[in-house]
Amino acid sequence: MNGFVKIFLFNDIDLIPYFNIIGVLIAKTTSGNMLRLLQKLCADLSLQLCSVFTFLSVEFHAVSCDVYYAICSTYEIDGFPTILGWKQGESFANRGIGLNDEGEIEPEMVAEMLDLDLAHEAVEQFDWEIEDPEQQQIIDLKLIAQGQKAARVKTAWHEHEPHTHNDRYHNAALSLSFAIKSQLFQTLTEDGKMEPKRQRALVDFLNLLDWATPQSWKLRTSFVKELQWKMNANDVKGRGDVESLIDGDMNRHRSAQETAGTEDLWGYVDASEISWTEKIGFGRQPKEQLVKDDKHWTKTCTHLQPAKGFTCGLWNLFHILTIGSSKTEHELYGFHRGYFSSPHHVAETIRNFVAYFFSCDICRTNFLTMYDDCGHDHCNRLSSEITMGPTDGSDSARMELALWLWEVHNSVNARLMKEAAQRQNREVSNEEIVASKFPTKKLCPECWLDENMTKWDNATVFRFLDEWYWPDHEPADRQFKLVLAGTAEWEEMPMHAGGFRGEHAEESTIPSSRLAMGFVSLCCLIAFLLLVIVAVQQKRRERRKKFVDSRFVKKRQSYF
Repeated sequence: MNGFVKIFLFNDIDLIPYFNIIGVLIAKTTSGNMLRLLQKLCADLSLQLCSVFTFLSVEFHAVSCDVYYAICSTYEIDGFPTILGWKQGESFANRGIGLNDEGEIEPEMVAEMLDLDLAHEAVEQFDWEIEDPEQQQIIDLKLIAQGQKAARVKTAWHEHEPHTHNDRYHNAALSLSFAIKSQLFQTLTEDGKMEPKRQRALVDFLNLLDWATPQSWKLRTSFVKELQWKMNANDVKGRGDVESLIDGDMNRHRSAQETAGTEDLWGYVDASEISWTEKIGFGRQPKEQLVKDDKHWTKTCTHLQPAKGFTCGLWNLFHILTIGSSKTEHELYGFHRGYFSSPHHVAETIRNFVAYFFSCDICRTNFLTMYDDCGHDHCNRLSSEITMGPTDGSDSARMELALWLWEVHNSVNARLMKEAAQRQNREVSNEEIVASKFPTKKLCPECWLDENMTKWDNATVFRFLDEWYWPDHEPADRQFKLVLAGTAEWEEMPMHAGGFRGEHAEESTIPSSRLAMGFVSLCCLIAFLLLVIVAVQQKRRERRKKFVDSRFVKKRQSYF
């Protein structure tokens, strides 16, 4: 058999779980003895070990679209995971055959689509049960060591040094731009236009970014504002338009940094904060390296695994938004701008963004299922009203949104830790569950009230999240000041946010900008009614005058 049948798996997250599928496909194309050897070598699901079997009749390759965006764009990959196959001798110039377009895939189905002959001998799954007690003890110790290593790695990720606000905002900016450019035109209407619900979800999310992010975040006043204007003007026609906006903003940022003699990465937030290159002791970086770094997630997100950058940056963005929306001045700014600024509506906006712009299918499904089932009691915890109150952690209602998302994130970490243990054929340990939670005891010893980190102090956790995700230096811009000017008397009274415009709308009152329009309309109506009343009264006076005059004339005629 000349050449190889090739199968490529495109994904944007950890690729290891999907090698279960690949292992089955390889197993079906080889002999029973080779199968047992392969299963034993891949028991740890090591990417390096599982990918060396290129001498088989089928080649398997995994491509992270976070890292190789150009390749995924060329093959029009718009959802993950996507599995493409090429028959023997077929050119890569063609897109290949979609192997999972119909959902679940089976080896027999793949063989038929790629003209493969499968092995027909009976195959037994590898059995870990060992009769020799000493061998069993060795395996048990190995599983325990795997759990301990996983816990150490997760803790090290949480406590990674150095970590700065600029890192987190840079990673958030990259994930935002990647989500928009890769998903905005994923599905089109029959006339080739942007899907209305997807467009509405993005517009609402851009509005949220406008009022719930720091005033010092350059991305807010550049890329976000420009995209807002173009979306409102219906001037975004394709993926290329979004990419040109991102590239143009990156180029302007780098030019400004070069002029100022600074080295902050695209999407930085705090000019007073030391840059990451200075913090780790690097000297000044050449422009070419900085241009490259502008387009990559930092090690605080990737931990030398680039495929993890997108999800990490997106979580950073969501945490930033929940902290920003809890701040009185930002909430008031959003309210007076006519945005929907209650905790409930912020959560709904994030939910809809995940629904249309989170490219990982299983991640998106898990989040939407959790949210739509009122996960972590958000249906009762998150208010549809906004109330002006303190933001120092003493107002429990104001803390709920940030704490809710924090709980959701920790539950996801714990679930992923359990799934990783299952892929190693073992039960997750309590040490791993504790390690999955953020912040660690080292980062915030006062946050947790017990050793197993099952109880926490809400106010302390909220203050930690505020310090972790919100910059120390936040100068307000002119527009922000103008919107807030003269509104001090409003701060003592509860205000209501408008109803959500998405699929989960409910009754609520109208934002202040619309109230103002209604008030003007009411004044005009009253003025019109007054004019009508005056006109009617004038006519009645004229009629009465004519009546009196006619009687007076008749009375004079009777004298004669």
